[in-house]
Amino acid sequence: MVKIFRYEESSTELIANTYIIGKIGGNCLIVDIGSNKDDIISYVDSHYDRVVGVLLTHGHFDHIRGLNKLLKHYKNKYEIPVYLSEYDKEFLTSPQKNSGGLTNENIVVNVNPIPVTDGEKLKIKDFHVQVIHTPFHTMGSVCYLFEDDNALFTGDTLFKDGIGRTDLYGSDASLMKDSLKKLGLLNENLVVYPGHGPVTRLQNEKQDNPFLR
Repeated sequence: MVKIFRYEESSTELIANTYIIGKIGGNCLIVDIGSNKDDIISYVDSHYDRVVGVLLTHGHFDHIRGLNKLLKHYKNKYEIPVYLSEYDKEFLTSPQKNSGGLTNENIVVNVNPIPVTDGEKLKIKDFHVQVIHTPFHTMGSVCYLFEDDNALFTGDTLFKDGIGRTDLYGSDASLMKDSLKKLGLLNENLVVYPGHGPVTRLQNEKQDNPFLR
């Protein structure tokens, strides 16, 4: 099951999506956590036994904003591993690089993430996750494929009818074509869970998204 948290009504949240994956009553994974609001942690506490990892699609502030609060909340119970590409590690401790200045936020997360690499297959407790490195929005942008759940978490690599911007620190538009090509080769029946905006299907994006056609 995938629980989606979106914040369209709040400009300070930049409509960033947070996802919680797992069977109710068991372990869960969180993909990106761009909100400081209490409802995410409250939902986890009331529906899951343990957070076994946070998967970050990239290091921009609007995808890591709630990480400090989450880690602090569970600090006395257990440690939560954080997964992120080595290329984006510097974003965690640099508001200038993680673009926090867009909303005048000084987001710093002092955590040593577990690096993920292209093609790596993560086994985190009862979850199997494949890492797909898709640089261009940031050099460390990755997508997470949950093949057993027919789910692809794309961060700011792919949105419904669009893609992430390429004018921020660490962006490289020249890498966009090759990165998107990787996604175009995947099972078109996959449900796409983007970092912003509504959920879509890869088949629809291959038909309608001008960047993926």
